[in-house]
Amino acid sequence: MRPKKNIWSYLVLCLAVVFASLMPMTAYGAADWPSEVAIEADGGILMDAETGTILYGKNINEAYYPASITKLLTAQVVLDRCKLDETVEFSQNAVYNVEQGSKSLSMDTGDRMSVKDSLYGLILHSANEVANALAEHAAGSTEEFAKLMNQKAEALGCTGSNFVNPSGLNDPEHYTTAYDMALIARAALNYPEIVEIMGTRVYKIPPSQKAPEGQTISPGHKMLKKNDAAYDSRVFGGKTGFTSLAGNTLVTYAKKDDMTLIAVILNGHQTHYTDTKKLLDFGFSRFQSMKLTDYEGSLVPENHLTYSDSNTDQSLLLLNQNSRIVLPKEADLSAVVPIVSYDETSLTPSGTVVTVNYLYGERTVGHAWITPNPAVRSRLTRSAVPEGLSDQAAPSGRFLMNLSRGWLLAAGAAAALAAVACGILFFLKRQKIREARVAAVRKHRREQWMQESGCSAEEFEALLAKRKGSSGKKRRH
Repeated sequence: MRPKKNIWSYLVLCLAVVFASLMPMTAYGAADWPSEVAIEADGGILMDAETGTILYGKNINEAYYPASITKLLTAQVVLDRCKLDETVEFSQNAVYNVEQGSKSLSMDTGDRMSVKDSLYGLILHSANEVANALAEHAAGSTEEFAKLMNQKAEALGCTGSNFVNPSGLNDPEHYTTAYDMALIARAALNYPEIVEIMGTRVYKIPPSQKAPEGQTISPGHKMLKKNDAAYDSRVFGGKTGFTSLAGNTLVTYAKKDDMTLIAVILNGHQTHYTDTKKLLDFGFSRFQSMKLTDYEGSLVPENHLTYSDSNTDQSLLLLNQNSRIVLPKEADLSAVVPIVSYDETSLTPSGTVVTVNYLYGERTVGHAWITPNPAVRSRLTRSAVPEGLSDQAAPSGRFLMNLSRGWLLAAGAAAALAAVACGILFFLKRQKIREARVAAVRKHRREQWMQESGCSAEEFEALLAKRKGSSGKKRRH
């Protein structure tokens, strides 16, 4: 087993050297980020759907009541657990445990409807008793369902939200942030059922006790209605919300050319549609979405794709065709800095070997996903990290390469690079390098979070001190 461990070490080191060539020695100054837009709502965000890049933000980490845009999360949790043809039965609690006068489909105790029809009632008509019934069907109770909502939100990267019901009706403990809601809205695009429902203009709900002839419903989002003054041809989906505590809330999806944008408005003041239009106009006019496969050799240096299988002369690694970055239209490409990462998120495409994160100034503006070449996929297997490899070299849970003879030859062809790297590392104190690398990553992540949240260094230190103090109190108890 000893030779195998050495071969693994050489392979990982070779790959590390190749990917290190992505790191420029000089970082050029980035142009100012466009900012000539303002909204009247208390909180809001404009996010690029493909990359997660924040194009605009106002109080994006402040907590607000979301109202019915909550139902975008509800729908995801339901689809994670239920099939569309399952039957939902409406209990007395589901029907009557809602605020009087709130949106409903006039369902009654004992009514039955498919999960598919229920989701249309949930998203298009924003029916609150339908939200309750779906929650009970998926988790047994609305309380248990709320736990699943919070687990889902946490998995998506949400840190400032708490959900206690599936509908978004008033509750002081039910809140979210503009940034968290954008993450939830972005994740909803991974569900074809939700996208289809949001784009539906008219839908027929089957008969029920109070509506024996059935009901016809349509979306409440005005920017989807051609006969409404707020109509916008770029908009293809969204979700509305309103309660006495939340005010107007709105999630909007829009697409133009190769760019898809997500706008979130929280605590709007009857200007949620005009605010949204301002954001969409700003995003589409000032930014561009760039497919990284069109920029190999500049944004994506070609040398990281030339590690080949000597039996076929085919590249073993490929750039994911969906990899993109978003930049201001006047941006200088020389200011874009690639950072190699082994981190995984819920949105990382399956099979990713390495992610290259792109920075423009202090902002993350996109990602390049490096994946195995399907033509030689038979040579690749998902395996555990071999004994002896460090976390930095090969984090667990990633695709690692099963060394066939072709791989051995490929590793041998890269031995010269490995020897040079090993020669350099031999004269350095490896522990200090490792510690410095970890510290740099932590610093970068902290600065990125501070920049995106608008938090100053002083506020961050105060928050950290408060959290440490709180932890100390808990331990003393």
